[in-house]
This record gives sequence, structure tokens and C-alpha cells, in this order.
Amino acid sequence: MRNNYIDSEKVFAHLDRLQGWRDGDKPAPVTIEWDLSNRCSRGCAFCHMAYTHSRGPLASAFDGPPGSTPTGDLANTEMVIRALGEVASAGVKGIVWTGGGEPTLHPGFETIVREAARLGLEQGMYTHGGHIDQKRADIIRNHFTWVVISLDRSDAASYLAYKGGGKHGFANACAGVSHLASAPGPCTIGVSFLLDKDTWQDCTKALELSDRLGADYTTFRPMIEFDQDDPAAPNDDRSWINDALPTLRQLADLPKVVCDPDRFVEYRDWHGRNYTTCYGIRMNTTITPDGRVWLCPNRRGFPQSELGNLARESFTALWTRHPGQWTDFRQCRVMCRLHLMNIALDAVERPRMHTSFV
Repeated sequence: MRNNYIDSEKVFAHLDRLQGWRDGDKPAPVTIEWDLSNRCSRGCAFCHMAYTHSRGPLASAFDGPPGSTPTGDLANTEMVIRALGEVASAGVKGIVWTGGGEPTLHPGFETIVREAARLGLEQGMYTHGGHIDQKRADIIRNHFTWVVISLDRSDAASYLAYKGGGKHGFANACAGVSHLASAPGPCTIGVSFLLDKDTWQDCTKALELSDRLGADYTTFRPMIEFDQDDPAAPNDDRSWINDALPTLRQLADLPKVVCDPDRFVEYRDWHGRNYTTCYGIRMNTTITPDGRVWLCPNRRGFPQSELGNLARESFTALWTRHPGQWTDFRQCRVMCRLHLMNIALDAVERPRMHTSFV
């Protein structure tokens, strides 16, 4: 994997944060994943965030995780701008505009993006790309470090069946990639495809499409399927991964591809976590449109993982309540967002004997 944009060991670039937690301090997270909107104009099958959607094809279609609560519709622009100043002052490095819903549906998107850039915050975004015209692409390309467009399908018919978006949905998403690729600026543009038993054979076609649209790289990841009532275990047939592995290993050697075959193997053989503590929540946190701050990006709406609400208090104040770790994985989904980071951090935090002798 030559282009290692997705690398769990990037946490080791922030040894000051790791040492701060060891010293009993509570340094700010490196990254915040921020949901500006819970509205979405797509209806992706198996969407893990469908339970948060307030408008769109999947709104109210799923009950969500047991005990979860709604997390808002559109973020208040004034609150976001105030909070951006607070997190920048606290030492946060990067903001990922994500969902939840589709971030570009927020009416104050450009205003918020410009303010984050003014504060010196690096920005990334996950988007379906269907609302990015050339004007918006110019703004994004000049203010963001990276953007990943979740395309997932390589032709209009399969895109419509899987993601919806109407008869022009696929064309609009592809146009979004092209607009970003042609805009001037340093931002890295990636196109993402989730693979399952029905789509892994289309990898070559997907890569050709991504290259034709002008993306800097293409990423292939496994589609993770689970039951909301029992998210700790997969609920699909993963035997297709055996057939796909030779293709995945070939892809991993290509210069403009991000594909980790070991990630697919781990999903195929999933038997649970080999660590007992989540430390990733120290390095990454999530904010939903209603202003609430959550310990984990996959635990939006779980009351027990809420730290507080930025509509009522400052980021610094609520961060003082951070527990520093999480050990109850019963409602944590298979290969969660922080899983790979936790493998890296477990190697650091795991107690060892006679550490003065190396």
C-alpha cells in the first residue's frame, strides 16, 4: 500500500498527547469528526448512520441502536463558529466534516469552512459528492487537506439501486469528483468503494472510473454488515473474501490505490477485539448537529457516551469530564472507526514488566 493516507499509526505523530494522558492531563483530541447536517439526499443500503437522518430517503427508516436518541437536524452556524474558535484554542489539529448526513447540505457550509481555515484548522470531508459544483469545488480545494467521495458503485444503474439519488444521482456524484479534481489547490481527492460479495469483481471498472474522473487515489474497503441489536458480530456471509484476496493484493500494489488486504482478512475472520480498552477516544471525538459531543464516532446518540453540549458550555469545560478510556464493547460495532487506532495504542499502553531493560 504505497499511498498510506489511511494509517492508524499516525497517532505516533502526537506523542505529546499520549504522554499528556499518562501524566494525568486531558489534552484535546487531535481530530474532531463534525456532523453539520443529519439530512441526506442518498439512501445507501446498509448505511451505518441512517438512524441519525432527519430528512432524506432513510429518515426514520431505522430505529437505530437500542437506547439511542436523535442528534439534531442542521447545526447552528453561530454555535459552530464559536466552537471552532474554542477547539482551535484547545489544540485540536483537524476537523472532518462528515455524517450523520451529508455535510454539503448545510446552508452555512462555505461560511463555516472559511472560518475553520482562518483559525488554522486543517479540514477533511466525507461526502457523496452530488452537491459539489465548480464554485464550491474551488472553495473546498483551497481550504481542505483532503476530500473522500463515497461513490461505491461504478455505473448509473447499480448506483441508483444501491444509493438512490434519482436518475441524475450518479452523474452528479461523478461531476462532483471531476469538479474537485480540476479545481486549483493542494487538496487530495480520493474516491471510495465499499466492497461486498456482489461488487468486488468490479474493482477494475471502479478504478478506471476513478482515474477517468481525475481522483488522486482510489480506496477499497470491506462493507461491514451487522445487526443494530448485536453490533459486535457480523451478520453476513464473508466467504467471498477468499475469492477476492488475489485481486485485492494486486490492487494494493498499484501506486494510486489504497487497499489493505489484511483488513478484509480480519473482517472475514472476525472473532472480536484482542484488546480490552479503547484509548482511541482520547485522540478523536464527534460533534453532532445539536451541539452534543460524543466519546466515539460510532456511538452518536448513546446517552452513556455523551460528554456535553456546546450549546450550553464550552468545549474545554465539557472535555474535563472525559473518562480517558472505554471498556464496555457490548454495543460497539464490528471493526469500528477507532479499531485500528486502538490496536496501535494498545501496543503502547499495555502494561509491561521490567521496562527499564530493553
